[in-house]
Amino acid sequence: MLQGIIFDMDGTLTKPKVDFAAVERDIGAKVGFILDYAEQSSPEERARAMGILERFEEQAAMESELNEGVTEMLEFLQKKQLITALLTRNSRKSVDTVLKKHNLHFEFIVSRDDAKPKPDPDPIFLLSKMMNIHTDHLLMVGDYKYDIMCGKAAGTRTVLLRYKEYVETEVIPDFEIDCIKDIVHIIEHFEKAKLNTHGKTNF
Repeated sequence: MLQGIIFDMDGTLTKPKVDFAAVERDIGAKVGFILDYAEQSSPEERARAMGILERFEEQAAMESELNEGVTEMLEFLQKKQLITALLTRNSRKSVDTVLKKHNLHFEFIVSRDDAKPKPDPDPIFLLSKMMNIHTDHLLMVGDYKYDIMCGKAAGTRTVLLRYKEYVETEVIPDFEIDCIKDIVHIIEHFEKAKLNTHGKTNF
């Protein structure tokens, strides 16, 4: 039985905004994933790289736009009494900026300031404890393979929000959607499964 849904932020609830190519230019190197680069760097270089990343993140947060259907989808989940949480590799500061700008509220939030970043499963285990819901009854929703890897490692069902320029082949999600409001149809699948007395519904 589905009891809670965990959402990624950038690219899932909001349109992707951070210009990572510009972040790399400011850092002065082709570094790939900034958080991984910072973790492997000296304390001085880590501080410099994270400072650059946080500057771009905050700018993106201030300019953020919600994906189409986010507000209606969250209202639907509230009516269904499903608990929602936010899990992001962003800083808590940028999260607060986005939530305040768009008048969104999540009772449970885990950012990179609170736990190891995705794809490590630790942040979902932390949210599971905070929400008092076993991971078997949680759904992880994101737009990148790290979201799916994180969810699968923690034991949740997973949903990939697809973008035309990004097709996931490395790890297979349980569900794929083209628009965030299609979460409604996934909830309906779970409701039908709950009514199936034989418990044999496949997803």
